[in-house]
Amino acid sequence: MTQTNKIALVSGANRGIGEAVATGLAREGVHVLMGCRDLAKGEAAAAPLKAEGLQVTPVQLDVTDAASVAALANQIADTHGRLDILVNNAGVGLDFVPDLSPVEKVEQTLAINVVGGLRLTEAMVPLLAVSAHPRIVNVSSELASFGLRHDPDWEHHDKILPTYAASKAAVNALTVSQAAALADKGIKVNAICPGYTATAATNFMPDRTPEQAAVIVLRMALLDDEGPTGGFFNDQGELPW
Repeated sequence: MTQTNKIALVSGANRGIGEAVATGLAREGVHVLMGCRDLAKGEAAAAPLKAEGLQVTPVQLDVTDAASVAALANQIADTHGRLDILVNNAGVGLDFVPDLSPVEKVEQTLAINVVGGLRLTEAMVPLLAVSAHPRIVNVSSELASFGLRHDPDWEHHDKILPTYAASKAAVNALTVSQAAALADKGIKVNAICPGYTATAATNFMPDRTPEQAAVIVLRMALLDDEGPTGGFFNDQGELPW
């Protein structure tokens, strides 16, 4: 295992893709802060990784709670003095929840997927600015791609998730803006699509594993200084906006 001594924060890290990303980064020698709303669940997810000898630390994080985000920023500043990698993974999809109106779905989804990610990013920028090689990875979706959604031959053309797609389109728009705004601090910001993956959010369909989904996240999180910023990628390459 390559010891890089980097510090990473992954939101929504106690299950699914977030847990796979945390595991993958830790196996690359990164000290991973596993952000989770329920710290007990974070401790349970971290236990086998710690038994493997990996550097992982569960931390309480609710991206919808300004006090939680601020407390974590202070904790990281006090303990580590910097942050090298931020993975905005925490998210929700409510399109198929039957007892919510369209407006309620949008309000609740944007609060987590867009506002929550922005809140966390803004809080962590001062810590990222101290890093020699700072990276932000925003977990998006190809469902946010206008280019793909207008292609009748696209494999997911039949999937209609208007609220989720709109929230991830907003994530993409913020990614472009953040990449430009943070360039003078050396912070690279990219959006990625992990792919349609078997997690609790998809009722564990199809057969794509969280470990497969994590590949592109790890690639962008560990990007070298010649790598891109302000882009949108999956594990096959660049995606159309």
